Amino acid sequence: MGSIFDRLTAAVARLSGWALFAIGLMLGFEVVARYFFNAPTIWAEELSRIFMVWAVFLAAAGLLPKDGHIRVTAAVDLLGPCGRRAARLFAMASVAVVSAIVVWYGIDDPLKSIERGRTTGTMLDPPAWLLQAAVPIGFALLGVQAALCFLRTALGPEDEPETRIDHRTN
Repeated sequence: MGSIFDRLTAAVARLSGWALFAIGLMLGFEVVARYFFNAPTIWAEELSRIFMVWAVFLAAAGLLPKDGHIRVTAAVDLLGPCGRRAARLFAMASVAVVSAIVVWYGIDDPLKSIERGRTTGTMLDPPAWLLQAAVPIGFALLGVQAALCFLRTALGPEDEPETRIDHRTN
């Protein structure tokens, strides 16, 4: 299952990258329309915001197994293999727990928005749940990925090298 889920989150992360590219196109179009033709759009800024929220929350799960998130490793790098393993287990457990809490408390808003028919109140006026649902869905993916990373670390070989990329120059 981990391999299938890894492929799913990697595909979602790639989709998030394309969403960021689309944001650049939308906002570029808005700049040209507004400043060169004095004809601003009602959709570019709003859709860019929706794409940005979804891109950020969906990409988080795909970055986790590659250690793509920002980390401060000054203290962890001083530890031996067992200490680094314990630190990774603690980090993955923490991410899983926080993700579960965010999903638990975050699912209520989009469900209530669907129930009540809330919209954003902007000119484009999309349903509010369209933005709100990104949080529980993104954190659900992140929580499952963190649990899988925890299991891989716990069940993997003791001397397994770290998977992170060292960006320091030699």
